[in-house]
Amino acid sequence: MVDARPAQTYRVLQASVRDVHAIRRLEQVVFPLDAYTYLSLTTLLMWPGGANFKALDRQGNLVGFVAGSPNWGTHVDWIVTLGVHPDHQRQGLGRRLLAVCEDNLTQPTLRLTVRTGNEAAIHLYETAGYYRLYVEPRYYSDGEDGIVMEKQRPDGR
Repeated sequence: MVDARPAQTYRVLQASVRDVHAIRRLEQVVFPLDAYTYLSLTTLLMWPGGANFKALDRQGNLVGFVAGSPNWGTHVDWIVTLGVHPDHQRQGLGRRLLAVCEDNLTQPTLRLTVRTGNEAAIHLYETAGYYRLYVEPRYYSDGEDGIVMEKQRPDGR
């Protein structure tokens, strides 16, 4: 059954290190093979200039998370992780989280890596303006390739 709740029924707020446990639980559901560790998530949440946002449902449960990391030396910012709980997918929430993260990063080029088999995420990124840059062989822990995707901001910021 498809849930018809629009993305507007969710609150998107800045995430902090206080959210690390809820984010880790979400990562384990969304990315069972590749969930970030507590240490990695804590580092992301504390990284200077990071763009970290959470989505909460009406009950205040964390149901989505995105982290963007600046890389000032290369003029490329990275979307490090973007996940939405399966019960809340296909409602525009991933697109909303991606847009908020992008709006809070500063470099002219954005990149991310996605599993070659994750067609839904690839479609989301392509419709958001990302294109396939190259394939990173055996990128994921189970040996699946990763597609590095890139987006050039039209405003060049």
